[in-house]
Amino acid sequence: MTIQTFILLIVIYSLVLGVHGFAGLNSRRAVLSREVNAPTFNCNVTPNTAHNVIHNTYRGVKSTALYSSREQAEQYLSDNYPKFYWLLQNNESALQNIRDTKTGFTVFAPSDSVIDALGSEQIGMLESALANPELSQVVTRMAAYHMVSIPCTTDIMQQYSVVTTRVGELPVEVEQDGTMYVNGVQIIQSYQFEDQIVQNYQDTDGNLLGSENVGGKTCIIHEVGGFVCPNELWQVIFEHYQSAGMGAM
Repeated sequence: MTIQTFILLIVIYSLVLGVHGFAGLNSRRAVLSREVNAPTFNCNVTPNTAHNVIHNTYRGVKSTALYSSREQAEQYLSDNYPKFYWLLQNNESALQNIRDTKTGFTVFAPSDSVIDALGSEQIGMLESALANPELSQVVTRMAAYHMVSIPCTTDIMQQYSVVTTRVGELPVEVEQDGTMYVNGVQIIQSYQFEDQIVQNYQDTDGNLLGSENVGGKTCIIHEVGGFVCPNELWQVIFEHYQSAGMGAM
């Protein structure tokens, strides 16, 4: 074999190795490329952590009130029991207790016909007492006896046989036919109002993730056949005008 032939064989062998090496390199690059593009899973992430990550993408909760039980109940009082509502309006502290409620309330509301049945003299004394500094607190207390700071259904009152108003307890009695009395005054009928709220959950991109209706406050109106406050409060008003030698006005 001549030197020229030997050199030629070496060159051909080198070329063959080069082609195989380049192909292998490309093959490894393809494998690496697939590995980089493949999804990765972090098995060290606990379910709680993953849950927190998801919730961190939320924009937050937006609540929209469809209607307010407090506003509905107050409007119902104004529309259907205007004379009793007038009494509440003239007792700012009593009315404010309704408006500031966090959980709901209960009101015992005598109808206009019940108030008219008191007679002009007694009604006149009540109106005068509202404007009298010596008696205004008595009238405020009378109004407060018609308010409970929580929603109180007839079932709850029957269970405890007593209702705790803003200023004191009143006895509850139930006859065999189911007729209920609060401090001897009959409950004629009851109305219940509940909050309705829609909550919208959105992610950081503004996508609506879900919504739900949720309840809030509950407000109850019990129509009653008279004033449920203790008669002693009326007696204070009567005695004041009798001692003053005044009539109803």
